[in-house]
Amino acid sequence: MTTAVQHPNRPRRSDAVGRHLELLAKPIRLVQFDDGIAVRGVFPQEEVITQILEVSGGELPLVIADPPYGNIVDTNWDDVGKDDVAFASWMVDWTIHIEGLSCPGAALYVWGGIGRPLFRPFYRYLVEVERNTGYRLANHITWSKKRAYGIKYNYLFTREELAYLHLGSDITEPRCFNIPLLERKRGYAGYNSKYPAKSEYLRRTNVWTDQTEILRGKIHTAQKPQPLHEIPIEVHTHPGEWVLDPFAGSGTTALAARELGRRFIVVEADEEQFERMVAVISGNAPPVKARRAADREHAQRGKQLCLM
Repeated sequence: MTTAVQHPNRPRRSDAVGRHLELLAKPIRLVQFDDGIAVRGVFPQEEVITQILEVSGGELPLVIADPPYGNIVDTNWDDVGKDDVAFASWMVDWTIHIEGLSCPGAALYVWGGIGRPLFRPFYRYLVEVERNTGYRLANHITWSKKRAYGIKYNYLFTREELAYLHLGSDITEPRCFNIPLLERKRGYAGYNSKYPAKSEYLRRTNVWTDQTEILRGKIHTAQKPQPLHEIPIEVHTHPGEWVLDPFAGSGTTALAARELGRRFIVVEADEEQFERMVAVISGNAPPVKARRAADREHAQRGKQLCLM
């Protein structure tokens, strides 16, 4: 990843902190659905924690967190300054609160990026979270995207990182792990007769290559495709159980939970984004869909015609 450039319109660090304090000062808002709740508030704000406890009983089996990566997107919420130690400490702090809301053997998925030279908060977090909480890194997943960006002196960049953390000292004893399979068949019976395949479909690895980031109708800059949320929900929970997303943004975790018959708690700090999220969860906004290959080909042909 190239060294980030400070955009001239990016708010100063003091502005970002001021915005955070402004959000904290606002009263929380709760919107209830038949299968979950949406909370306008700042996690881990005390009132937000109280609402989560009242709904879930403090025994969450799964949390999916997609926090700011830090100085990647030119937005107020991603402007975190240059101190990756402080930023990683903030991440550990909210993880401690999540630990208190989760059951033994629960799973926590945390999205992040590799950062840049001298600014690696995600990797600092992965070290510190094991030192300061009961979570252990069970796997480091890479999402391989379809589009790549690059510079002439490095490899093309296509990845985002996803940490699968297990609450407990033994990562071989998850509370629930429903083996995830791909839609693609393996085409052979197994390694040999002694080790036959347990399914005709290939098992998912820790490099996810089957989901595109090319979406239509996004309501958030950092929105991810719904199947990326569905994978951990299906793996770590049973129908009817709760899933928490403390940095909900687009509300895609809620849609994924609903699709799979689970219940959801989604928390979003920004008021305008919260309204957009609630509209999507309520079905009052067009669904986000992956752009089909035909759409991309049509767009490319249109681009070519414009260049003629």
